[in-house]
Amino acid sequence: MYLKTLTIYGFGHFHDRTFTLDAGLNYLVGPNEAGKSTLTQFIVAILFGFPTKKHPELRYEPLDGSRFGGALTFVQAKTQYTVSRTAGPHGGTVTLHDDTTDLTLPATQLPKLLAPMDQLLFTQVYVINEPRLGQVFSASKQALIERLRHVGAVGSDYWLQRAQQMDKEADALYKPQGRNPQLNQQLRTYQELTDKLDKANAAYETYWQLRQEQQQRQQQVDLQTQLQQQRRVTTTLTQRVSQWSTYVAWQRLAQNQQAAVSGFSATDATQLEQLRGQLTAAKQTLTADQQRITTAQQAAELPEFFQEYLPVAAQVDPLLTELPDVQLASQQQTALKTTRAELQRRATEIEAQFAQDGQMPRAFSLATTQQIDQLQQRLTSANQQRRQLQQTLNQLNERYQQLQPAKAHATNPLADKQVVWLTIGLAVLIGAMFLPGAMFKLVGALLGVAVGYYGVFLVDSSTPASRQLQALTDDIRDSQAQLREKGRLIDDLTNQLDVIGTAHGLGHVPIEQWSATQAAIGEWERLTQQLETTDTQLATVAQKVTDFRQQLATVLPKLATSDDATLWQQLATIVRLKTSLKSQESELATIATRLTHDQAAVTSAQQQVTTFLRTRNLQQVDDFYDRYQVQRERASQAKQQAALAAQLGPENLAALQQVSDLAALQAQLQQAQAKQQTVQAQLDHCTERLATLAGQLAHLTTSGTQATLRQRRQNLVTEMQTTTEKWLVDRLASQWIETTLAAASGDRLPQIIAQASEFYGKLTENRYTKIELTSTTLQVQKQTGEWRTVNQLSRGTAEQLDLAVKLAFAVVMQQQVAMPLIIDDGFVNFDERRRQAAYALLAEISHKIQVILLTADTTVIQLATGRVSQLSD
Repeated sequence: MYLKTLTIYGFGHFHDRTFTLDAGLNYLVGPNEAGKSTLTQFIVAILFGFPTKKHPELRYEPLDGSRFGGALTFVQAKTQYTVSRTAGPHGGTVTLHDDTTDLTLPATQLPKLLAPMDQLLFTQVYVINEPRLGQVFSASKQALIERLRHVGAVGSDYWLQRAQQMDKEADALYKPQGRNPQLNQQLRTYQELTDKLDKANAAYETYWQLRQEQQQRQQQVDLQTQLQQQRRVTTTLTQRVSQWSTYVAWQRLAQNQQAAVSGFSATDATQLEQLRGQLTAAKQTLTADQQRITTAQQAAELPEFFQEYLPVAAQVDPLLTELPDVQLASQQQTALKTTRAELQRRATEIEAQFAQDGQMPRAFSLATTQQIDQLQQRLTSANQQRRQLQQTLNQLNERYQQLQPAKAHATNPLADKQVVWLTIGLAVLIGAMFLPGAMFKLVGALLGVAVGYYGVFLVDSSTPASRQLQALTDDIRDSQAQLREKGRLIDDLTNQLDVIGTAHGLGHVPIEQWSATQAAIGEWERLTQQLETTDTQLATVAQKVTDFRQQLATVLPKLATSDDATLWQQLATIVRLKTSLKSQESELATIATRLTHDQAAVTSAQQQVTTFLRTRNLQQVDDFYDRYQVQRERASQAKQQAALAAQLGPENLAALQQVSDLAALQAQLQQAQAKQQTVQAQLDHCTERLATLAGQLAHLTTSGTQATLRQRRQNLVTEMQTTTEKWLVDRLASQWIETTLAAASGDRLPQIIAQASEFYGKLTENRYTKIELTSTTLQVQKQTGEWRTVNQLSRGTAEQLDLAVKLAFAVVMQQQVAMPLIIDDGFVNFDERRRQAAYALLAEISHKIQVILLTADTTVIQLATGRVSQLSD
């Protein structure tokens, strides 16, 4: 078992705090008052319960008033459990949950999971701190022995305490050198009575001799008792010999007796006779009424189908009550068929008009409809804008055509100026080539270029007509570009609408007809739903009519084959004739009613007889009477056997069953008679002797002093025997407990001592290499071979001895008791080297058991090989 998480709701100064632990070595580091002892007590309290309010210093109730309690998660046998404990009676309110299977377990399961571990053993061995390690100094040798026995025998605390209590009770009863114990006082009193009795007996030696002889009176009483008992035995055996023939008859009946079967008693036979009588009477009445109704029908000349109705009126009358509803259902069936044909016709027309490859287009959703409206609005607006742009372009083209002739005849006087300036510039440029000096050539060339540039670019050669024509050309180009842009927008909108139409099966329908198509689709869907509803209603009414006809066919098969009109007419005639006959209270109506009742009575009586036989797994009435006769014979034999058993009596019957035959019983009787005669002869002889002694004692008896002293001493002997028995019980029980615990721990204690010796050597740097436990003391051996007792060790070395024993117990007993080791600053008396050795030893055993070290020594953080948690975080 190892702990995984500690969740504190409120405990001491902790609240709403969670600590995570590993299965191996865990360090919880914090200074004084950081909560190390609080965490130790928290683990103990959650596992075993909160202390009572009589010990508030151990309860660690929250200082800030938060909810008292917490939870911890532990793993045992590969199963994870979470136990929480909050304030409540009897150690707190416990909740146990199996996290592996996600089941909530009863709180009583927690002690079973922890068994055989209890709080006392856990705190003494697994919870280690400096005060508990220091107890090894003040402990006596016997206490150390009992403690190690406690380590070796799990759960022995109760028996050790019980053994000590028995020792105290035994000492209160008897001590070899004591004066006040009860048995010591009784022995002194016995000696005093003996002395007094010896003095009294000195004068009555002859009296005591006669009294000793008179002790044969008890023999007389015993012989009388034996004679009475033997007479009873002889009488009993004589009676049993006389009853042997009766026992043989009982034995024969017992061999033939079988277990009775219920359901075939005389009461059951009477019940069957009554049921058969009722059935016979009902059949006779039915036959008579059928004869009467046949005669009455012939006289009344009723229709044939009505005559067929009368014998089965009981089955037909419930159907006649449904006749109005069935007729209404038939009418509804006709109307629904007409409606369905009309709906189917209209739906077929819509499908023929709009369906494509047998599939109807799908209706638009609200979002799709809104999207289509937006696209159509944008498409309409784009078409209008394109038409306007086309008109504008046409007008610009017409004006351009009008201005083309005027441009051809127009002249520009400035165009000649451009030619002149260009010529001057060229002349200056060429002339500069012939100037002397590079500078003059460069200046002349630049001047010629400037003159030509002015003539070509600065002097405007265009006319008003050409400028107007150029402006029209630019406008035409702009209009054409806008027209192309609108065309692309229209194509894009059209494509989006085509995609929507294709997705909804409207690719073959023009966009202008989509609205009408959607209306038709909606109507088609409504028609489809109406057809489904109509089909459902039609199936319901048709089933009702069909069921009625099927029920009618079972009782009136000829009438049920007629068509609807004829069937309704004939049934109406039956109702009318039935009403007419009833209103006239004619003999036919009365007989028909009686016939219905007679048929029901026959059916009921027949069902009762059938049920009576089926409950007994029978088919015929004769089978019942055969079984009934067998049961009568068995009952008669059982009565005879019971009478014979009562005649014999329970005691004699049991005794006779143990005898093999009559000869063996007669042999027992002869032995009893011979023994009775022998006891009678002994009694006669004893009686004669006692009569003689009585006369002699009459002369010697003067007082009752000797008898009184003897009786007092005898009473005291009885009391001493009782006291001695109690003293022996207590003393032997105590010794038995100690011996049993020694035997129980014997197989594990050597392992624990050997393991503790190894650990003690590591803790003391091999200064001490062996631990030895004798019957009276505990001692350790130094490396030099010398032996030391616990009292000869220093405090730190003695605490290291106690730590080694506890760690050895945890390691050796991990298969039976796997619990985490919790060490709360237990090494304060260790020097630095031995403290480091203790840390190393904890790291070593943490591979086998979980170790939780709470310490203020911050140096373990650098040496830590496991999880480190800071309590001050």
